[in-house]
Amino acid sequence: MGPAALGISNGKIVPSRYMQAAEKSSLSKSNSHNNDSGSSQQKFLSPKPVRAKCAPAQCSMVPPAHGTSKATHRDESSVLQNMVLQSTFSDGHNFRPDFDISAIGGKTVHQSSEETKRSQEDDDKKCIEMQAWPLAFLTAKMAHNMAKLKPEAEARLLHMMEEEAALHSEVMEKKRQYLLMEKRRLANELLDLQISDLTPASEAVKPFTESYRTLASAVDTTRHVLPVRNFHIAGDGREFLGKAEACLKESEVLLKDLTEGDHEDNRVALESLQGIKRDSKDMLQQLPGLLSELLELSSLHSRRGVLVQQAEEEEKMGSARVLELYCPKR
Repeated sequence: MGPAALGISNGKIVPSRYMQAAEKSSLSKSNSHNNDSGSSQQKFLSPKPVRAKCAPAQCSMVPPAHGTSKATHRDESSVLQNMVLQSTFSDGHNFRPDFDISAIGGKTVHQSSEETKRSQEDDDKKCIEMQAWPLAFLTAKMAHNMAKLKPEAEARLLHMMEEEAALHSEVMEKKRQYLLMEKRRLANELLDLQISDLTPASEAVKPFTESYRTLASAVDTTRHVLPVRNFHIAGDGREFLGKAEACLKESEVLLKDLTEGDHEDNRVALESLQGIKRDSKDMLQQLPGLLSELLELSSLHSRRGVLVQQAEEEEKMGSARVLELYCPKR
């Protein structure tokens, strides 16, 4: 640009403010290139671009010397050749150029740090509010679904617990039946073994029974010798006494006939009766011992038969089966 680009008044050369704005934009461009990595994240976080503060250009009103006017003209022309127009320069993607119109009129916009913080807090508050609404909606939806599914889950859980209790009771009942059947089976097996072992002894029991009956009848014949303390009278007492009196009189008559007969015969008969009495007393004294010996012999005979039968059965069944029967596994 030549002298026409400069405002000349009363011999004073005043540099154009358009040039100052362009120089300021070139400086802001260099600063933006240096802070490109740090400002990229802030652009995505804050919806509004933050303008760089700029101070108004201070124009010197002192007239320069006449010798320096040509040097100033050359410097300005070289600056204009290397300078980019303000309208074609931008700070970043989708951002308006940092062109301060107030610099032309001599006015600057001073944005304080408090206003910047306030605007940033407002932006953060709006962002938090925008994020809080979906979170509140999701929370309410989760609570609604939880309240809707909770009764169904409780009903299913209760049903499962009832089924588990029923199955447990059924299992316990089957277990009890199984144990009862097992006990009955073991008892039947033991009874079968006892029957098979006692079968030979039943043949020896029959003669023992006959001998015992004979012994009982012999003991019953000597019952009149035993002392009688209490006896039962059937019918009327007076009638019984009358019959007893008649029997006693008849016995008295018989005794008189015997005493009036041969005394020698009576003596022999008396001695015979006394001998019979002694023999009967000896037999009565020896009878308990003979009876105990007989019982012992019969028990020994039965035991021997059982042991013989048991040995034969064990040989037939084998040692493994015998061990399983005598020591059942639980």
